[in-house]
Order: sequence, then structure tokens, then C-alpha cells
Amino acid sequence: MKQFIRNLSLKKKIHSIVFLCIILLAFISLFSIHLVSKAHQKVLYQSVASSLSYTAKELNNRLDNISTMADMFLADTIIQNGLGTLKDSPSVQDRSIAYKALYGTLNEYYFTFRKNNINYMSLYQDRFSIHTHISAENILPESVIQDLVTRGEEAKGRTLWITDYSEEYGLFMVKNLRRSEYLSLDSLGTLVVSLNINGLVKAATSTSHFYDDTRYILYGQKDLIYNSSSLKAGEMSLFDNFFHSRYGLVNPDGNSFFYVKGIIPEFDWDYVCLIPYGSIADSLRTSLKICLTIITVSIGLAILLSSALIDSITRHFDNLILKMERFAAGQTETPQISYDYSKRTDELGILHACFDQMVDKVNQLIRTNYLNEILIKEAQLKALETQMNPHFLYNTLESINWRAKSIGAKDISSMTESLGTLLRITLDQKHKEVPLCRELELVQCYMTIQKYRYEDRLEYEISAPQNLFQCAVLKLTLQPLVENAIRYGLEENTEECRIQIVAETDGSTLFVFVKNNSSFFEEDLLKKLKTHKIEPHGFGIGLLNILDRMVLTYGEGYGLTLYNEEDQAVAQLSFPLNPTPETASDTKGECKC
Repeated sequence: MKQFIRNLSLKKKIHSIVFLCIILLAFISLFSIHLVSKAHQKVLYQSVASSLSYTAKELNNRLDNISTMADMFLADTIIQNGLGTLKDSPSVQDRSIAYKALYGTLNEYYFTFRKNNINYMSLYQDRFSIHTHISAENILPESVIQDLVTRGEEAKGRTLWITDYSEEYGLFMVKNLRRSEYLSLDSLGTLVVSLNINGLVKAATSTSHFYDDTRYILYGQKDLIYNSSSLKAGEMSLFDNFFHSRYGLVNPDGNSFFYVKGIIPEFDWDYVCLIPYGSIADSLRTSLKICLTIITVSIGLAILLSSALIDSITRHFDNLILKMERFAAGQTETPQISYDYSKRTDELGILHACFDQMVDKVNQLIRTNYLNEILIKEAQLKALETQMNPHFLYNTLESINWRAKSIGAKDISSMTESLGTLLRITLDQKHKEVPLCRELELVQCYMTIQKYRYEDRLEYEISAPQNLFQCAVLKLTLQPLVENAIRYGLEENTEECRIQIVAETDGSTLFVFVKNNSSFFEEDLLKKLKTHKIEPHGFGIGLLNILDRMVLTYGEGYGLTLYNEEDQAVAQLSFPLNPTPETASDTKGECKC
């Protein structure tokens, strides 16, 4: 697959990239539309949930007001005395007065609290009943009244909300009134308050309508309390399954509704708000169709425009390939193309211009090739004629050495022999690395020559274990450090100079120290030389040369370190502890250090 993609033409590759980007953007657009739809539904849920929270609170407040009224009614002295008189007094006149007082008080409470959607209020005691006002349609069957009174007495003074008859007769609040005098707590009667549940819900939700066709369902633990939706009462047994989450979509009558479910905690009633979702869904579908149309048209236009743009670019590459193919076939002249690239300054113009220039230069080089070959041959002959034969130099030094020995000039003989060895080692171009003993031999020869020059002012000592002699070191790294020590230790001072060369190892690294007691290194000398804070004079270039060669050869973990200790300057070289197999056989047993 990778090979197939690599071999595609540039035009097809660009087309593929553009088409992939277009497809990716199309998928991202569709995914964004999906997210927007989800966000719209979430915002709708939050808005309706906020309204529902206010509605439930308002409904709870109205029911609490009625409960408070019942408690006030119970504690009212007129009610307590009147009911006590009706129950206990044998006097007809007293009972008549008490009846009128109870009737007036009952109506007073009704008119005070009727804004809480009270239909009527009734007070029942044995064979007596007192009502505020009862229309024909509100007359309850005797069996219902008896059930309400019985359940109120069984509650023993607790406020009771009865939802069993809400579909036919509405919601009832029942409270058995107990005698508070002397805390006897015997039953005086039962207060029954009939509530207009439809008006109660509408009043609680009147300020929170988002749509005109908003529907509500109020459902108790066992009974349907209120239902303004098209959901049938028989389906309420599936309430939890029908409204299985806090919000969602339902289709009770073939129409789609968005619902939000809440609860009135003090009464443990479920409360559901349904909003028609058809118009919202239609709006979303219309928006989706428009978006899809725009995306489709945009993809088509993008494909057409990108194809035209890609063709306008790749045809210039085709022209360049044509030039290359003809040139490779041996046609030295560039083919004639109708398009003029000399006036273009973009990459394509530069490519064509550079290729044309290259063709001209190649043709020129072909024409002058024979002349260049002749000149090269002549230069090689002249170089051979001017080369010095190293063997002639060695033979001359050897003749001087034998002549000095024959006349007894031992110092001249020693210096000549050391110079010959030094030249032989330094002019050896075969190896970049040499054994440590060979590098120490070079230093030995150099120190022999310098010893004749400075005599007693120069003392040196070489200390290296024989087991380290065959370890590989970079060629010509010790001698420049010794030369530096002599220069700054003797040439710039009049005191005696003592130089120590010490080799040791820690098992993995070879360390070679060049110490002298007549000079000191400036702090961070190598760093300052690199950053040009100090301009090198003479040997500064040599120090950087040694450091760069070692880092390039062995890596950052090895190299040259300069520091001062115990009144002496120390130059430390660190090498990896490796033998030199390529030179060990040649030098074994020949080191003279």
C-alpha cells in the first residue's frame, strides 16, 4: 500500500489530500450539527426544568397555605367552642347559636383562603354538617362523604390529602378536629376542603408557559391527581415506565412531546410537564436539510475549484518533467514551451530557471571538459616534480648522525636521532590513532631536543604503567601540550620548569595528565576561547584543535580539561580504554619511552 501511494503522481496525491480534507470537514460539520441539536435539547430541558421547579414550588406553597388554614381552623376558639357545644350541649338554643357561629367562621375562612383554589369547605359532626356553599355538581354521594370522614378520624388529627376522587370530584383535604381544652383530644368533627385541582395547577403554572399547548400531569403514589395530556388514565399504571427518566420524548397520541419530570417532595407527588415537540422537530429537520444542502454544494464547489487549481499547478511540473526526460535522452537543447517562466518568481519559476541554467552550464562544461583534463594532468605533473621524498630527508639526518658519532659529538648525534624519530612519527599518515607508547616516544624525542636547549632549567618525568602502553590515543595530542608547558613555563619565566606526564586508568577510561609548575591556566580558558571572549595567540588554536579532534573521534564524554591544582597547571586528556589492533602488532616491543 505504501509503495502504491509513493508511486502515485503528484497530481493524484494532491487530489487525494484535498478530497480527504473535504470529507473530513463534511463529517466534522455533520457532527457539529448533531452537537448543536443535542445542545438545543439540553437548553430546552434546562429552561423547562427551571419553570417546573418554580411551578412545583408555587403548587407546594398553595397546598401549604391550605394546610396552614386547617391548623388555624383547628386552633380557632370559636370552632373549638362551637363544635364542643354541638357535641355536648342538650340545649337546642345553644346548639343553634353555635351552628350559626360555626357557619359564619367557616365562610370567613373560605373567603380568606379561596384564592388558593378552594371549591368549598364542609364541617361534619355526627348528624350535623355545615357547608360554605355547594352547587349541584359539587354534591358528594353519601358513601364518599362517609369515606372521607372515616379516613380523617383514622388519621387522628393529621392533615390528610385524598386523591382517590380527584378525577370525578377533585382533590380533598381532610382533617379530624380534636378538642384542645384540657388536652382531652376527643373528636369534635371533621373538616373537609374541596380543591379545584384544575384551577390549582393552572394558577401555579400560569407564569411559566413556554407554549400555549403545554400539558401537565400530577400523579400521586397510587392515583392520577390531574391530567391535561392526551395520555389515558388507564395508562398511568405505567407511569414510571412511560416517563422513565428526568426528561425525554414521548408520543402518547401519535404526536411527539418533550417532557420533564419533577417531584413535589412534601407530598411525594410526581409532576410532569409536556411541551409539543413537533414544531421543534420540524424546525430542526428544516435546519438540518438546509445545512446538508449547503454542505453538499460547498463540497461540489470545493472539488471543482481545487481540481482547477491543482491542474494549473501540476501542468508546470509536467513541463519540467518533459524537459528532464529529453535532456536525459541526450538532447542538449531545452524543448520549446509556449509558457514563459522567466517572468515568474515563485517556486515553479525558480525550478524552471535553475534547470535551464543547469543545462547551459552542463553544455558549457562538456565543451571545456578536454581543456580541463589537460590542465589537471599538467598540475599533477608539476606537483610530482615539486614533492620532497621523505626518505631523502631521513637519509640526510642519518648521515649527520653517523658523522656526529664519528667525531664524538654526542649531543649533535642525540638531537639528530631524536629529530629523525620525531619526523618519522609525525609524517606517518597511515593511522589517526597510535598506541600510548608511540605518543610517549614522540614526547621523549621532543623533550630530548628541548633539554639540550634549556639544560638544567628543564626537568621532566614520564610515569606510565607498561600495561597501558598499547592503549589507543589520538595522534599528536600530548606533544602540543608539552610544548605549551615549555613555552609558558620557560620562555616567559626565568625559573626552573618541571614537567610531569602521568598515565593512569579507572578501568574504563585512560587519563593522561601533563603537569608543570611554572604556569597557570586562566579559569574557563577553553570556554572563553570558543566564545571568543579571549582571542587565541599562538597555542590557543592548538588547544581548541585538540579538543575538537577528541570530541569528534570519541564523543562528548572524552576530551581535554584544563585546571590548576597545588600551584601547578594541569592539562588532562581522557580516552576510552581500548587497544589499537591495527597498530599493536607493528609497535609491540618497539616503544622507547
